[in-house]
Amino acid sequence: MVDIGKEDYAKYPFLPETGAFVKTLNFTITDLLNSDYNILENAKNRIIHGFKHGISPTSISNVEVEIFSFPLALLLIKSTNNSYAISKFALAESKRIENFLLNERQSVIPKLFEIILKIQPIEINDDSIDKWAYKIPLNSYLPRSLHLRGVNWRLVNRLVDQGFVYVKHKELVELLRSEIYEMIISKLDETKIPPSLLENKSISKTIKEIQNSMPRPPLNRSNIVFTGEYPPCVSKAIEMIKNGDQVKHYGKFLMTTFLLRAGKNVDDIIKMYPTSLGFSQSITRYQVEHIAGLKGGGTKYSVPSCKTMKTNDFCFKTEACGSIINPLQFRNKTNMVKKNARQKH
Repeated sequence: MVDIGKEDYAKYPFLPETGAFVKTLNFTITDLLNSDYNILENAKNRIIHGFKHGISPTSISNVEVEIFSFPLALLLIKSTNNSYAISKFALAESKRIENFLLNERQSVIPKLFEIILKIQPIEINDDSIDKWAYKIPLNSYLPRSLHLRGVNWRLVNRLVDQGFVYVKHKELVELLRSEIYEMIISKLDETKIPPSLLENKSISKTIKEIQNSMPRPPLNRSNIVFTGEYPPCVSKAIEMIKNGDQVKHYGKFLMTTFLLRAGKNVDDIIKMYPTSLGFSQSITRYQVEHIAGLKGGGTKYSVPSCKTMKTNDFCFKTEACGSIINPLQFRNKTNMVKKNARQKH
């Protein structure tokens, strides 16, 4: 039996116990705003701190204030209607939770892992394998490790035994990282803003303060603005996505990296994935922002070469491609063809 207490509620707002605790108190938004603990100020500072430092505050001075400031912070950041700020908030909150997980007592980790990933990690109590803390099913490890950088995540470099992969405590937390972010984004997607909320003077004033502190999306002045045709591989990926067809990972990766270089922003690309055909907006946003360098280690990925696309069976070369070695060269190639055609006339 895992002992979960109030401090855990404050650290992990997604716990079922946290929701149950909040419901028992039956507080309304008005109650929160009129609280002697100034929960509204705490929620605002929580958001702005995350903007400035990339991580929400990790110190807990008052458990009840922390518990109630999170749902209020969700309402405040959702009210800004700024997708970039919302993403930065979700990332800062996920890093806060990651910080707690890294320093968490060992008995709680399996429960949190099971809640987030719906997987029950098995604790290792074998002195002969003291550098490993847990083992998880191979079919649960593979899809999550593919998004992580570093040769240590490759299966060939892991200890695998009878369908299980052995992982350390820190690695278990790293596997949770992207899932936590997506969980917060999904929570924000579900959050509804009561019409009366924006009429409250304290709330409207706080939202303006948050808006004045919001970071601006980074500008990439090296972007090429494409006005002509897209290369066949990119056009094919766009067509398949619009039709709701199953697109290989490298097809989506190519399309995203190419369009980012072509001057499209994250929201432009997300809108290309029709939610009516089953695409999850929160998952799509996470993946696009990761490729754009707005998440994780800040690495902005390059457009894969034609050779890479051939290797991954997503090359749709036509005569117009000529001898290009990267899809980014297609525009220059087609413009050159058109220019030569005009000169002949």
